[in-house]
Amino acid sequence: MYFGEYPTSLDEKGRITMPRRFRNTMEVLGHAVWFMTRGFDHSIFLFNQEEWNKIRKQVASYSAIDAKALDFRRLLFGSVAEVKPDGQGRMLVPQHLREYAGLTKEAVILGVDDHLELWSKENWREFQESNDDTFKEMAAQLFMGQNSEPALQAEGGTDDGN
Repeated sequence: MYFGEYPTSLDEKGRITMPRRFRNTMEVLGHAVWFMTRGFDHSIFLFNQEEWNKIRKQVASYSAIDAKALDFRRLLFGSVAEVKPDGQGRMLVPQHLREYAGLTKEAVILGVDDHLELWSKENWREFQESNDDTFKEMAAQLFMGQNSEPALQAEGGTDDGN
């Protein structure tokens, strides 16, 4: 899918240029239509049509009268824009999303497996720095779960102390 960190910048019309590697992947996978919406930590999420449909289906499973679900739906769907790269791989980033993400000129686009993320260069560096100390902890939780038993088994230990 999509991996890596690539610098990009906004032009005078508020467009970013997709890295060639991502454009090639988009072409191979048939990802012509993208849905841009507010992400977490002042980033912008970009989902291809297939992933967007999965998200819509999952979000639709929650009641419209659930206050938290309704707030999430407002924030997610209220800020969405359907975009397509032009012939030169440029995508227009709507003004409301540029403001939300603090995008002015320099930006970073990330491949995060099943989606892309667009960050201001400054916000991305701040996010990396603020999460640097917990990166090992995050990895341990993701790869070994909350339980340290797999680590003991990998080292040759057992539950009975042998």
